[in-house]
Amino acid sequence: MKIQLLKHKIPVGISQCAMGDPVRFNGGHKHSKVCTGLLAQCFDYVPLCPEVAIGMGVPRKPIHLLVDKAGAPVDAVRVIGVENPEVDVTTPLRDYADSVVPELQKVRGYIFMQNSPSCGLHGVRRYLDNGHGIDSEGVGVFARRLQQQFPHLPMEEVGRLNNSELRENFLTRVFAYDAWFRYVEGEEVDEAVAEETRKTSRISRIIEFYTAYKYLLLAHNQDATRALGRVLADSKAQSEDDLAFAVRGGIMDILSRPASRKDRTNALMHSQGHLKEFLSREEKAELQQLIEDYRRGHKPLSSVLTLLRHFLPRSPHGFIHSQVLLAAEPAELGLCDFH
Repeated sequence: MKIQLLKHKIPVGISQCAMGDPVRFNGGHKHSKVCTGLLAQCFDYVPLCPEVAIGMGVPRKPIHLLVDKAGAPVDAVRVIGVENPEVDVTTPLRDYADSVVPELQKVRGYIFMQNSPSCGLHGVRRYLDNGHGIDSEGVGVFARRLQQQFPHLPMEEVGRLNNSELRENFLTRVFAYDAWFRYVEGEEVDEAVAEETRKTSRISRIIEFYTAYKYLLLAHNQDATRALGRVLADSKAQSEDDLAFAVRGGIMDILSRPASRKDRTNALMHSQGHLKEFLSREEKAELQQLIEDYRRGHKPLSSVLTLLRHFLPRSPHGFIHSQVLLAAEPAELGLCDFH
């Protein structure tokens, strides 16, 4: 698997109000400069507002999540009017989510508006029928339906993307999800490249994809990465489609876990091991010291990656050249800070 920087923007779904469109219940918007400025450098947005789409209008009466009791399951909710509880848009929101599935087949991520009873991903306030807030365990009904329809799709909330580490993690997942479909499923934008890719068996492409992501996955979770490797080692026990689903899901799950400094250091040391025979004593010492400085929090990850890339051409081994960890596309695009 050959690492290439992106030559096209990646399609990503987004809550329409984050684009600056006045579609919120009060006639306003929640424009996100991070989304429309920074991330728009590599994302081609598909904006949707489910509440407007089901005919609620702008402005409109507010809605919220209703549950029978605290601790109710995430799907045991209704979306009703705050002022008029006879207004129930639960089914229309779910049906609308189902209706846009064909339109969203090509998106490689989704950015939702936080705290929304239709679009919130985390900690949406839930209420009892007496109007008292009971907990913050809710997920917006539209967002929840899309989670069920696209279980591996990278998803994040607008507000959380202001955090550089969360933004980096979302970018990494979107890039990986997009790369999976381009390489494993042969959906490359360049048809000539896609045709060349499809000459390799799908099983081989799945194995190569995991191999290329191995050190990046190790940086996020060593145990889960090795467990996924065992699934691949026993690939004949599953159908091709089941294997692809399991591996893609495993990769996206691992990447969704924050990378720790300890696990990143381990992955960097593995990378160093593939290069040390091609380095002088002084160069090995310099690289080893830089990795140790990173482990102790004295140097940024970017400094280690830069030196590893500098030494990379000396190795003739394809494995280390294929490692996505050393490509670091989000950093190349200047969209996040690597610490």
